[in-house]
Amino acid sequence: MFKRTKYVAMQVALIVDLMFMNSLAQSQATGNGAGALTQTATTIRSYGTAAQTIILALGVIIGLIGAVRVYSKFHNGDPDTQKAVMSWFGAALFLVAVGTILTAFFG
Repeated sequence: MFKRTKYVAMQVALIVDLMFMNSLAQSQATGNGAGALTQTATTIRSYGTAAQTIILALGVIIGLIGAVRVYSKFHNGDPDTQKAVMSWFGAALFLVAVGTILTAFFG
């Protein structure tokens, strides 16, 4: 699971790096470095809305699955219900925090 996440993160970093290097190469060819940096910043900021939408969709899915799990444990009389509620609430709180940070970071 973590290897896959690390692999995806490395791919995203590589794509952003290649976009930046491509813009930098174009700016050096034309001599306009400020324009290339502005274009790269605009491109990266445009991904912010899509990332926030994906995180909110994941939050809804995790929230529904967590609610069903908690209801099932509560209905069956599991003594582990409080632990499930706390982990579910923690995951929801984490996604809200990440969404807020992404909004602040991407503008």
